[in-house]
Amino acid sequence: MSELELLRQVFAQVLVTEEVFAECTCRSDFAEAKPILEAAHNLLIHRCTTPASQFELALHVDSAEASAIAAAAEWACGVLMDDKAARRMAKNFGVASIGTVGVLVLAKQKKLLPSIKPLLDQLTQSGYFLGDKLMDSALAAVGEHQAA
Repeated sequence: MSELELLRQVFAQVLVTEEVFAECTCRSDFAEAKPILEAAHNLLIHRCTTPASQFELALHVDSAEASAIAAAAEWACGVLMDDKAARRMAKNFGVASIGTVGVLVLAKQKKLLPSIKPLLDQLTQSGYFLGDKLMDSALAAVGEHQAA
């Protein structure tokens, strides 16, 4: 199961603003560009327009994150993002946010994954920073334990 298929099983609908879609698919160094294009083609994710309020937010976070926050605020839904500044901005606009680790925890709780530990390890090995406190709390939330 791909990461985007997992997202679709965890959440009823996955919307991606045009700015996020462009940022993810127009960069040659972004390994997930092809799967994102395929997910859009297979309707696992749906592209959506960005509300005008995005421009005000773009003064504080990058335009893709601003577009996601603006869309989530307008449609009264949550947003998936890992950047701390963007998550703070989302909170200031009354938008709930969840990060990659949170999605993995939800997927495990819904019995869509046998274990999240190998995925967390894979994230850290690829250069994704996950603090010990976050790792420990995620593993504890799903009944897995950090190896000493």
